[in-house]
Amino acid sequence: MTRSALLLSSALVVAGLGLSACGDAAPGAKGPGTSAAARVDPARVISGFVLPPRDVDMTGAKVLACLTPQETCTQEAEVPLKIENGVGRFELIVPVVGDYHVMVWKDVDGDETPNPGDIVAFAHNMEAVASGQRLTDMDAVVKSEGVMEANFGGEPMGVQAELQAAAAAVRAANLTGRWSQSSTGSELVWGPEIKFQPMISTSGFGTNLGGTFGSGSATNTTISYSFKPMQVRRTMTMDVRPDGSFHWVATQERRQGKCRNVRQEKRGRVAIQGDQLTLVVADARQSCGGGAVERLEAKPETFTLARQGAAFRLTADKGVNWTFNPAG
Repeated sequence: MTRSALLLSSALVVAGLGLSACGDAAPGAKGPGTSAAARVDPARVISGFVLPPRDVDMTGAKVLACLTPQETCTQEAEVPLKIENGVGRFELIVPVVGDYHVMVWKDVDGDETPNPGDIVAFAHNMEAVASGQRLTDMDAVVKSEGVMEANFGGEPMGVQAELQAAAAAVRAANLTGRWSQSSTGSELVWGPEIKFQPMISTSGFGTNLGGTFGSGSATNTTISYSFKPMQVRRTMTMDVRPDGSFHWVATQERRQGKCRNVRQEKRGRVAIQGDQLTLVVADARQSCGGGAVERLEAKPETFTLARQGAAFRLTADKGVNWTFNPAG
């Protein structure tokens, strides 16, 4: 079996993964998509960035791809990871159009075997991705003992034409750069609510309102989910790259609810039509009180965009009225 097939079909070995590192590419970093990749069919190019663990040098790492199914890996590709300002970037040209399992690997001990202490990252939670896609940033981790069950990042967020349109949109709207927002106010927050409902009597007509809570009572307890108004202190940063991709981090301090300190992180690409700005989210995560990171549903979020001098304002339903200023 080839080296790529061996790596990608092994148990791929990290235990207890959470969100490992949250670095950012340097401001103004260019997106993958020039060099050799410009001379081939865009449908054969897979590109993206790799974020290293804190204080880890990714020099010497490589990006590997195996055509699915990875057990046979009839087609494969490999390219060195390029390091720019401490962040890795790659343009991987695969031999044929198809779905590929993509991983990043730095062989720290040089024995050509993935061992504890090596640095690894996997695209799309180890599922295959279609060639031609630009991926969201991949989070590299230090490999430890155990079987790897999940990895964050490397989600498909668009083909070359979609990223070119995104780049043109942010350039025309002058949105490139780092932006920040802070506010306190009432927002509609999705969450559970416990309701006590009277049980309908099985004899005669009407509703039995008697009894007590608990077993045998005439009251049913139900949990329903809905949007409820809640006071929220919100702080956000949004990095918009020249290639049209974005990285959005929001922290929310809530005065009530099970989770009162929420951190959300979203990545994807920007789309603009008239005064409507859509964040095409491809990778969404959330943690509560600094705890374990969980995946959120990745779906587009649309806002009305208005410029206000050097700042811009996003408005939408459910109480959204956010003003972003250039970050210092």
